[in-house]
Amino acid sequence: MSVILDYGPWFLGLLTILVFVHELGHYLAARFVGVHASAFSIGFGPELFGWTDKRGCRWRFALIPLGGYVKMQGDANAASAGHDETSEQPGGLLSASIGGRALIFVAGPAANFILAAVVSAIVFMTAGQQITPPIIGGIAPNSPAETVGFQPGDRILSINGSRIRQFEQVADIEFTAAGTPMALEVERNGERLTLTATPEISKFEDRFGNSYERGRLGLYAAVPAKIGRVIPDSAAQSAGLQPGDQIISLNGAAIPTFREFALFVRARPAQVIAAEIERDGQRMMLDLTPAATTATVDGKEQVIGRIGVNAAARERVQLDPLTASSAGAVYVWDMSGRILEYMWQIVIGLRPVNEIGGVLRIAQIAGDTAKISLLALITFGVLLSINLGLINLFPVPMLDGGHLAFLAIEWARGRRMSERAEEMGYRVGFAMVIGLMLFATWNDLAHFQVFDRLQTWLG
Repeated sequence: MSVILDYGPWFLGLLTILVFVHELGHYLAARFVGVHASAFSIGFGPELFGWTDKRGCRWRFALIPLGGYVKMQGDANAASAGHDETSEQPGGLLSASIGGRALIFVAGPAANFILAAVVSAIVFMTAGQQITPPIIGGIAPNSPAETVGFQPGDRILSINGSRIRQFEQVADIEFTAAGTPMALEVERNGERLTLTATPEISKFEDRFGNSYERGRLGLYAAVPAKIGRVIPDSAAQSAGLQPGDQIISLNGAAIPTFREFALFVRARPAQVIAAEIERDGQRMMLDLTPAATTATVDGKEQVIGRIGVNAAARERVQLDPLTASSAGAVYVWDMSGRILEYMWQIVIGLRPVNEIGGVLRIAQIAGDTAKISLLALITFGVLLSINLGLINLFPVPMLDGGHLAFLAIEWARGRRMSERAEEMGYRVGFAMVIGLMLFATWNDLAHFQVFDRLQTWLG
């Protein structure tokens, strides 16, 4: 029950906004091409409350708040799968041209992309655009990066000819490049040089306890050793660390980056560390005692130290309205490409399928980000909006992309597909969507250790 109370309201609030914007795109496009919308629903199932406007459209909130739909005149159901005798009459969906119907179906995903771009632009103008410059702050000992001669302070310009704007791109590229040589162009002391390194296979464990293999060069971003968030009831909170504290030294050793801070703490479980920090311009000493925790490191279980803090937010640069608008569109484009690449890597086996999460895990992330800050929740909402737009464009019957695929076939043939062919397509699409939902839910239940608890309860 506590999970529902902690995460449910944030998730449902976020989902309701995204679904409303998506369906509003369909609704406005339908009005533009002269198709009548008979219902605009947030949620599925029995109606909780609603009203009918002067155009005869029923605006309703339904019992099951996991999605929504706009029902056009002539639709046999909420998914526009099948049509009745009114569909070809004036105002009916089939009375519109192929181009008009295509506009209706593409408008929903487009609305999600536009929302993501607009919200991103507003964030970039107000809070600023978060930047992690592609500057090397640290190099892992005995790593491929150290072997070929990378140095702290090197700025990465490109990898295999692709321009690098942020350090996160380096991690994305090396993730799936284990055993494959990478040509990295860097700038060092005003000169450009190219270094070729081959990522090694590294095993790691995410914050959910899942173990993975990935490619690793051994490069770390130049993130300052500044505290962002102190986790409640952690060793850091007990020691008196506060957000904004700058770590100066540990046991007398200078600590210039957060990575070095993390490694120092990790290597000293349950040991007292004398930490020199700077807070509000004043320097002081604190005793830190990292909690001893068992974790999987490079495929082996080890006892490591954890203090319970996150790094301070990366550098933020406020942008003017014109630049922010452009940056918002670029961000949506870049994230769409990264999400599609991520999905493809799961399909071909480069990433494990247990990374596919469903409603429960999305709700958890929404709740967690809301606890961090409103800005974190908004950022997650932007990513969720992009995901919603992309998934709906997949050429799967029942989804917007499936309708677009049917329209493409109709355009190529010069006539609609037979009702039986469309019906079979919708059945296959329905099975695919339900199958994916069940699989994602299974992953969610495994993630929350529901099966382990059931086994314990059943003896």
